[in-house]
Amino acid sequence: MLLNNHLKLLLLVFSVFMVTFPAVILSGSEAKLCVSLLKPNETLQLTVYLLHTNQNRTLLQERVKEEFHRCSQFKAPEIEGQSIQEIRVEVKGESFVMTEKRKVMFKSYNPLTFIQTDKPIYNPGQTVHFRVVTMVNKCFVFYGGKQDNKGNRIGQWTNVSSTGLILQLSHQLNSEASEGQYKLEAITEDRSITHFFTVKKYVLPRYEITVKVPKEQSVGEEDLKIEVCGKYTYGQPVPGKARVEVCRKFERYYYEGVQMITPCLHENVEVCIYIKDGCATHVFNMSLFSNSEFEHNFRDSLDINVVMTEEGTGISMVKSERTSVTYEIGKAEFLDLPKNFERDTVIEGKIKVVTYGGEPIRNKEVYLFKGPSWSPTLLLNLTTDDDGLAKFAVDAPAEPETEILLLASVYPGNQYQGYKKPFFRNSDARIQVLQPATPYSPVYSEISIESLEEPIKCDSEVSVHFKYYIIGESTENYSTDLIYTVISRGVIVHHGYKKVEVKESRRLIEGRVSFKLSVVPEMAPVVQVLVYGVLPSENVIAASKNFKVDKCFTNKVSLQFSPTEAVPGEENSLQLSALPGSLCALSAVDQSVFILEPGKRLDPDTVFNLLPVTSVSGYTYEVEDEQECLHVRPRRNAQVDRAYNAIKSVGLKMVTNLAVREPQCLVYKGVEYHLGMAGPGAPPVALAMGVGMSYESEDSDNSYETVRKFFPETWIWQLAEVGGSGSAQVPVTVPDTITTWEMDTFCLSSRGVGVAPAAQLRVFQPFFLELSLPYSIIRGEEFELKATVFNYLSKCIMVKVTPAPSSDYTLKASSSDEQYSSCLCANGRKTFRWTLVPSVLGVLNVTVSAAAEPSQTLCDNEIVSVPDRGRIDTVTRSLLVKAEGTEKTKSQSWLLCPQGNSVSEELELTLPENVIAGSARASVSVLGDILGRALKNIDGLLKMPYGCGEQNIALLSPNIYILQYLENTQQLTPAIREKATGFLKSGYQRQLNYKHFNGAYSTFGRGEGNTWLTAFVMRTFGKAQRYIFIDPENIDQTKYDGALNYTNMVIVDIKILSGFTADPTSLKNHPLVERVDTKDDHVILYLKAVRENCFNWITVYCTCTFSRFQFLKNIY
Repeated sequence: MLLNNHLKLLLLVFSVFMVTFPAVILSGSEAKLCVSLLKPNETLQLTVYLLHTNQNRTLLQERVKEEFHRCSQFKAPEIEGQSIQEIRVEVKGESFVMTEKRKVMFKSYNPLTFIQTDKPIYNPGQTVHFRVVTMVNKCFVFYGGKQDNKGNRIGQWTNVSSTGLILQLSHQLNSEASEGQYKLEAITEDRSITHFFTVKKYVLPRYEITVKVPKEQSVGEEDLKIEVCGKYTYGQPVPGKARVEVCRKFERYYYEGVQMITPCLHENVEVCIYIKDGCATHVFNMSLFSNSEFEHNFRDSLDINVVMTEEGTGISMVKSERTSVTYEIGKAEFLDLPKNFERDTVIEGKIKVVTYGGEPIRNKEVYLFKGPSWSPTLLLNLTTDDDGLAKFAVDAPAEPETEILLLASVYPGNQYQGYKKPFFRNSDARIQVLQPATPYSPVYSEISIESLEEPIKCDSEVSVHFKYYIIGESTENYSTDLIYTVISRGVIVHHGYKKVEVKESRRLIEGRVSFKLSVVPEMAPVVQVLVYGVLPSENVIAASKNFKVDKCFTNKVSLQFSPTEAVPGEENSLQLSALPGSLCALSAVDQSVFILEPGKRLDPDTVFNLLPVTSVSGYTYEVEDEQECLHVRPRRNAQVDRAYNAIKSVGLKMVTNLAVREPQCLVYKGVEYHLGMAGPGAPPVALAMGVGMSYESEDSDNSYETVRKFFPETWIWQLAEVGGSGSAQVPVTVPDTITTWEMDTFCLSSRGVGVAPAAQLRVFQPFFLELSLPYSIIRGEEFELKATVFNYLSKCIMVKVTPAPSSDYTLKASSSDEQYSSCLCANGRKTFRWTLVPSVLGVLNVTVSAAAEPSQTLCDNEIVSVPDRGRIDTVTRSLLVKAEGTEKTKSQSWLLCPQGNSVSEELELTLPENVIAGSARASVSVLGDILGRALKNIDGLLKMPYGCGEQNIALLSPNIYILQYLENTQQLTPAIREKATGFLKSGYQRQLNYKHFNGAYSTFGRGEGNTWLTAFVMRTFGKAQRYIFIDPENIDQTKYDGALNYTNMVIVDIKILSGFTADPTSLKNHPLVERVDTKDDHVILYLKAVRENCFNWITVYCTCTFSRFQFLKNIY
């Protein structure tokens, strides 16, 4: 049926204005607002004001006669924190006056500041290198600290300043630092920036496992395919075996009071991984992970655990993945449906039925319903063809229906299939009638923005297309402007419009227009597009869409190794480019570190995540504008908030005299009805959308032998300046590790930060040897030393492996038939074994060589070859040897007075029964001066503290006295001071391992606190403060006021404590050393303090206690 031929064009009888601006604007920035004025029928004056505390500021004033679309800039006010103000738009003419206002927030943000460490994980004893970086273009001062896994502050830097933007510092971890998460904290002005890293005893992995599984698995699919791959850090595949276990866990381990025998439905299999590609695939049957009786008790996920074991060395690695389980086994969906219908016509379309994987299902019954999903009416029974399609045709609904709801289902009653039951997903569609549009009717016209290939490349130009569908607006010619606004990081960056001319009479008018958008780095990482227009019916249509942009920077940084591949020990160079005058931070770490602790590198994502605004989605309740209640007639239809939501979704506000927002409150027959409320009279509610915005915030020399002994985890950690040319060359020497080095680089300049794409340097040689060593071993215990030789040459070679002799350990063949020569053909490998027994403590070096030798023996029916270079590979690795027992020392001294004759002394040495064989040793020292050696070599008495809580503090405290003596006798050299303070720092950190949460200390760090030890520690820490940093909280926390407290310091402990007074303040204010050094009578001091502080106590208790102390005082 044709639309009413008498329908006339609805002209806008009054002027329309629209002013858009961001809801939240950065304090002090150059902000932008955009104005559109349509259909002015007289000369108008448009004024935009900023209102705050009875003060008006004019942002824009125009006197116009014609339509225009224009943006204007203004300086945002300087605000600390945030401020809610108003933007008011006033349009005046002789016959037209209109004023509208909207709230706006001005907000300040902290400068971008972050902490970077060279690695995310450290072994005890390693040095933590870190940087504090700020984007403030001036000198900055910060206070920083470092806390261990128990919250103890083990390092501190105060009033540290930098005239640049990058501050580099480091901290040496104690060799016995406790494992766990540590924290770096930088405090600058009124904010704190933290960064966490892990301390753990580890050996770097040599290869990485990847497990490929589907993100979601349907119960309707028979097979679950899992692929496991292993690859060395230098890029070659790993041969070996992998045990794959798939487990579907039970929701709870008890069912009706009875513990389940098996906590999961599981299946495991062992697969071989071949050297060809380093991968293996296995297919599991999904029926293994279903149980009809207890299905509802199992989790809707599958846990995949893979243990891969390297061939030869037996070194295993574990990788876990998870895939979700869905009960959807297919779906029915509509195809080729019209958007609208006319009266007395037929609606045609198709229904397609497919499996979960998208395969069409033939001969499947499908049902077409109309009406809401909770009470549909069956229209047709259909059957799919070979393509899974079923065509249909139904009559359009008659008056007064204005729409039809269609539902496609494979179930005749559209019934619920039950909890955790396989099901086909239904599809629904809504089709509206074509009818004339009015300001009071629902808006069926719409506009949409087409997708682009994402992410959009920086410094490119793209065409943004949008489609419009205009329904029932007019039967006459008219034009309308489609206005587009581009927003990035919450700021308007582009604005324009496209005029759409409608030159023919049609029921449904559709078209497609576009505009060009130049994408620049300032638009990263997201660009948001809003398009809107005013229809003849005075209705507003709008749409918005977000597009991802490459994470690029104005400061374009690049870094490359030259050459990009290297052999161990050769010279290389870094080719660095950035904006002239940039300061660049370079970091190169072994890829193995990131396999061990992944996901913690500085990359563009890290920097963009620090931005206060990346994209905006809505705004908070503080800038929501209140609405007056609208008086309506019962037959009036309320519009859907599509236009308002599209504008709000990109964080913009619009001041307009059009109705773009659905009323939140309606008055009908004197009663108020609020949107979203259950009934009349409900008060307005301000709903917060979150705390603030929602942000989507070169040939090598022909040497025969390579000797490799330098294997750092962090290779490069330095700063480099880029001069006026914008480029720099940094020479480097490649370490000896066969691996891939991961290079991270960022640069700072006055124009901003830039992060270089990750660069890699593959260090490799075709013939090499690798040693497999643990983190540590125990002296005297046997350990199997494994050396694996790799041949990636194209020909076979004869290899001979030889360990270097050492007095630090003994080596013997691991078995009588062990051979240390072997053929190795292309891509071959072999592991050789010895039994190693260490005989010394500490760090020892193990050296093994592998040589490719000439031989008359055929290998794989071919004559062996000898490489022209690199035919011998010698590797030296360090190994930590720990003591197998506890060292004890017994000393005996004599004062010998010969008086002209010889004097002899005999001593019988009796060793304990449990002495470790070979560990006993004796030494004799004869001096002509009692204090001679001690006074001349007193620095030799400095000891590294170690052991339990008592042993550690007993070795720590003498170091303080030695420092004091050397200092007072002018014997303290910088070298001795550095050595001593190093011991003090190490001992301090170790002592904190034995601290309780309440401040007490104990021998092993558990159980009850030890009063004597706590007092001794406090006294030692008090003296050590002069030489090293001691966290005041570690002293303040231990208090004593004469009463029972957490540290168990009671009154009877006075003599043991030797210096504590009954003062409720901490030992920091009354250090124990002051009481001991002054030789005061500690009991009398205590009793005096008790009497002075008696008013703080309960009278009866105080009187009784003091009378006893008076008695003790008299006796004393």
